[in-house]
Amino acid sequence: MIFGHGDDSYRYGDKIKMDFSSNLPGFVDLTVLKTYLATRLDVIGAYPEPEARELEVMLAEEEGLQPNSVMVTAGATEAIYLIAQLYKGWSSVIPQPTFNEYADACRMHGHLLSYYDNDDMEVLPEERRLYWLCNPNNPTGYVMLKPLMNHVIRDQKNYTFVVDQSYEDLTMKDMLKPSEMQDCHNLILIHSMTKRYCIPGLRLGYITASPIIIDRLRQLRQPWTVNALAIEAGKYLVKSHTKVIPDKKGYLQEAARLHDELNNTDGLMLMDTDTNFMLAYLEHGSSAKLKRWLINNYGILIRDASNFHGLDHHCFRVSAQTPLENNILIAALREYTRRF
Repeated sequence: MIFGHGDDSYRYGDKIKMDFSSNLPGFVDLTVLKTYLATRLDVIGAYPEPEARELEVMLAEEEGLQPNSVMVTAGATEAIYLIAQLYKGWSSVIPQPTFNEYADACRMHGHLLSYYDNDDMEVLPEERRLYWLCNPNNPTGYVMLKPLMNHVIRDQKNYTFVVDQSYEDLTMKDMLKPSEMQDCHNLILIHSMTKRYCIPGLRLGYITASPIIIDRLRQLRQPWTVNALAIEAGKYLVKSHTKVIPDKKGYLQEAARLHDELNNTDGLMLMDTDTNFMLAYLEHGSSAKLKRWLINNYGILIRDASNFHGLDHHCFRVSAQTPLENNILIAALREYTRRF
């Protein structure tokens, strides 16, 4: 699904003034990181480490793990495709709706796919082997309770669970901590520095799992998938304990306000969310037409969510931005829905 994600502003030239399509806040200040990277530009003149081992050591220390339990990847996407490759030919269960890359990666590597509603996590068909979970879930923003996750993973040892926690830093809910799950050899956790630090252009993530799984994943990957500037950025951000969203609680409160305002708009219904992004259902018209109308009339970009498995042409996703931008979005959507 190379061209089916949010933040496709590159398609529209200079038309986009406000981007609600990405799951990240667009107002973060990356000046300090940019200034630091400007002093490290010489690194582009030499090959980086074939594997980002120095950054892995730093992340392992931060997570309370041994370095052989961590592998840095070029974003969560590389992690997803490597995991699917490692379990090539296995059966995979993917609750829906969720991030499409899990299914795309599994199809690429010959998995037998089964789809289930996200509410049916505890109903596990015995013949399946790999279970993919996005938590917080994209596109719904729903977070599964940590005690339930912990119980199911420990109880179902015949399964290998892949839990994508890319949005773990954009919720106030408790997430699985790698240090607490070290004895679960049937668990692979995916983490996203891209999301944590709002640096999607640098493509940076990491996997935490048992040393045996990490070693097997290392044997599959190509060398130099993580570029030198991304490694430098990662080391700086971890070392400096940078927080690009200084008031996460305040930001999520603003996201809750946006959710409530949109949910109280005639012609719109929103799913509950535990994070900064939310899935909406448009009663009249299609999300594709709405997307074009918002671009042409307001310079606003939303995520047409109709290509998520299990969703239809009425569904779209937005992510909270600044209060001013959120108010403009609310007014624009109310103007649009009044047309029907």
